[in-house]
Amino acid sequence: MRDGEFFTSIGEGRTIALLLALKDAPAPLILKDLLPIMNHTQTLRSRIDRMQSEGLVNVDVILEAHKKVAVSLTDLGKEAALLFSMANLSVSPGKELKEKSLDLKHADPILRMLCGKEYVVQKDIIGMLHSYDTVIKVLSVMEKDGLVIKVDNRQGGWEIRYSLTPLGRQIADVFQAVHSKISRP
Repeated sequence: MRDGEFFTSIGEGRTIALLLALKDAPAPLILKDLLPIMNHTQTLRSRIDRMQSEGLVNVDVILEAHKKVAVSLTDLGKEAALLFSMANLSVSPGKELKEKSLDLKHADPILRMLCGKEYVVQKDIIGMLHSYDTVIKVLSVMEKDGLVIKVDNRQGGWEIRYSLTPLGRQIADVFQAVHSKISRP
């Protein structure tokens, strides 16, 4: 299940924060203006390049006294930013986005993996993402945000199951909708 079509820039962490910053900006932002969100220049540039390849942003090089890279949302990026903005308002109101599970690395594939299923076993989520610590952290924050319910099942062997809450299903639907638009050929 670990293939390029399942994983997008949305699941890499801090991408939603980038989309929301671009949505709220009155004009295209210069790449350096986005550094407070993702404070490593190469990582930021790589993320912006991936978002551009997925059709979320436009990147324009401006040659003035110094070369500048301007970033703006495409129509798809504006739609995704609007959807994520509404999702952000629904999850843990009053908390900053960086304190919520929405924009954590792997939140996107975890929510989409749970979408439409009664439950998913924790070991299957870890197996898909190959990162025990990250998965446990994201699931814990999702539980605090009211997106998932954790159930210890001791019938026929011990396993930890996760299910989406009603709010979690709404948020997972947003991630699924954005993913389906990004993944279209």
